[in-house]
Amino acid sequence: MSTTFAAAPLSRAADWADPGFFSDRVARSTRFWRLLWFLVLPPDTQRTTPTLAGGLLVVVALGLGLAAYNNANNVLFMALSLLLSSLVLSGVMSWVNFRGVRWRLVLPPRFRAGDSAPLRIDLANGKKIVPTYSLLFHANVRRHAQKQQLFLPERLDPGQTLSLDWIFSPTRRGVETVEVAGVESQFPFGFLRKVTGGGVRHDILIWPARVDYEFAPPHSHRAHHPGETQRRPGPGADLLGLRPYRPGDAPRLVHWKASARLQHLVVRQTGEEQRAGFYFVLDSLRAVWTDDAQFERLCSFVAALGEDLYTQGRLLGYSIDGEPAQPIQRLGDLHGFFDRLARLEPVAKSQPPMLSKGNTITFRPGSRLQVHAYLDGQLAGTA
Repeated sequence: MSTTFAAAPLSRAADWADPGFFSDRVARSTRFWRLLWFLVLPPDTQRTTPTLAGGLLVVVALGLGLAAYNNANNVLFMALSLLLSSLVLSGVMSWVNFRGVRWRLVLPPRFRAGDSAPLRIDLANGKKIVPTYSLLFHANVRRHAQKQQLFLPERLDPGQTLSLDWIFSPTRRGVETVEVAGVESQFPFGFLRKVTGGGVRHDILIWPARVDYEFAPPHSHRAHHPGETQRRPGPGADLLGLRPYRPGDAPRLVHWKASARLQHLVVRQTGEEQRAGFYFVLDSLRAVWTDDAQFERLCSFVAALGEDLYTQGRLLGYSIDGEPAQPIQRLGDLHGFFDRLARLEPVAKSQPPMLSKGNTITFRPGSRLQVHAYLDGQLAGTA
């Protein structure tokens, strides 16, 4: 894999969420009946159901109640009260177990189809005295129909934080939703299953997967188009000047002496050698790309070729469906291009290309789901 898509640290995080048992609205209330009503009629995102053991306990309690009522036996009434108090205590302790706990979903900055990405749930216990036990997180990836259950393996002491990790392997490009759908607890006795809404959701973009391709410009094509790459910043031997460091710049370009003198990182800006630079012109007409699998191959071909040309310093810009040409001068521009490819769908109409410059690469469907690349009208590559 090219360094353009090297794994990046987890950095994008949704806001902290909590079960809402003690939201600000309730915590600030000084009236006991409001708190009691909050417990009797919780929000729709919170529900409590008996487990198998809890259901059996309810059946036994009903039997004891009938026997105690018919026989007027104090021992049976005491046993019944013990069973009912265990159910009430289970609910109260489960409520205390959730109280003060917060979580958030932390995602990597980039996703690409075919590559595994680490996801993480950060968990924090804001209580001052009581620890938290036995939480089960239900995480979903909607379009991929993937579900993940993450269990808290150990107790979470007051003020402590913990991370739960799992790996997501996207299989197709597009807009995806990753969410914590719910948090479950059967603490302490396993009689009741307490579930609260996760409250954390994040939309992500999945870039197209790489695909094997061949690309060889025709020998008759001019090696350099006038006015496109003359003295253009890029890889080369001629020093044009210095500029501030930007994320994605190669460490070898850092000018360490000048950086030490200026007290911030600067890099050498060199002039590009006499090499051909290319523009992509994409047309996503539904009448042209009638096969969905072939259209997906187009997106993968464009992404793979664009990545390699950018690495060589030969990708100048792109135009999609007749829009004005968008330049690609830095890594952020390339990532923006791949974001467009992640969202790209066939359209019913498109404008004629506004790009009149030479060295343009266009794409057309071929036979057996192949996609062909044409350089100024001449066949130059196939995927």
